[in-house]
Amino acid sequence: MIELSGKTLRPFSSSAKIACRSYSLNLQRAIVDFGADVSFREAQKKLREHYNLELPLSSVQAIVENHARNIFDFIEGDKEKLTGGNAEQLIAEMDGSMIPVIDTGMPLDGSSCDSRRKRNTRWQEARLCFVREVNQITPIFYATMGNVERCGSLLYRAALRVGLGSKTKNHGVGDGATWIVDQMKRVFCKNVKYLIDFYHVSEYLAAAAEHSWTSEKEKWRKESQSLLKESKHEEVLQRISRRLPLDWKQKKDEEDGIEDTPVEKCYRYLNNRTDSLDYKDAIERGLPIGSGEIESSHRYVIQRRLKIAGAWWKPQIAEWMLNLRVLRANDDWDDYWHYQRKVA
Repeated sequence: MIELSGKTLRPFSSSAKIACRSYSLNLQRAIVDFGADVSFREAQKKLREHYNLELPLSSVQAIVENHARNIFDFIEGDKEKLTGGNAEQLIAEMDGSMIPVIDTGMPLDGSSCDSRRKRNTRWQEARLCFVREVNQITPIFYATMGNVERCGSLLYRAALRVGLGSKTKNHGVGDGATWIVDQMKRVFCKNVKYLIDFYHVSEYLAAAAEHSWTSEKEKWRKESQSLLKESKHEEVLQRISRRLPLDWKQKKDEEDGIEDTPVEKCYRYLNNRTDSLDYKDAIERGLPIGSGEIESSHRYVIQRRLKIAGAWWKPQIAEWMLNLRVLRANDDWDDYWHYQRKVA
């Protein structure tokens, strides 16, 4: 430290680009690296074990959350990768996963009180989407705590990064959730062919067989699955309809309070989605007929960090942490820290 003309000069701080009582960018990177994968307390322990640094837990949390917020802005502003291309075939999937969130608020009368007594815990859906080329192993992910339109816009962003073009064919696969189908059609218009996850369909078939067929249940289910793989869903519907009650069409669940039987549920599920059951075409083109890829992605992109024991998130911070996890999954980690060095 040097005193000069009444000013204090710190040559090391200037050369290292670090202010007094702050953390270097390299140290911040190490903190965020740990905090992206484990709890803040575990990150604190890892810093002690790997770097012999004893840092306050509050500082670890503040640094991780601050960079998570910056990463959100970095991803939103990164337009260079959204150039599109001329990919022939893309695979797109979307799904939701519930994570624990906490809301805090003041009393309605405006009086002051302990905010801890005004906490409300609940579960909120985090939506994850990805797009990849048909022969690509690692997809491009995006995630949000926002609404379905926000997720659809992120799906479009992912498709542009992978190489979406005007002639690109898009293969969508997922469960029967209406919002997924609607967003696929909104984003890709007529250039998407959506397929209902074969495992979900098989669950409905298995439940229907268990409920009505007293013998050869397994045989009936496997035969129905084989017919679906040949895109003969009309035959499957006929097989199911033979076990439906005569007055099942007049039954209105919401009005009379009578719940559908598994056979009725199976028939309605398939009959309402006949345009998403062309499994034969997908199999012949080597495209997936199951959504296991997006469901497993939930575990390592979202749940591994945001659904650990004891973790409750404010919705805004959860949004930032999702983007931190996405940054890692998309291998954009180095790009972000190069950007931070430029703006530091």
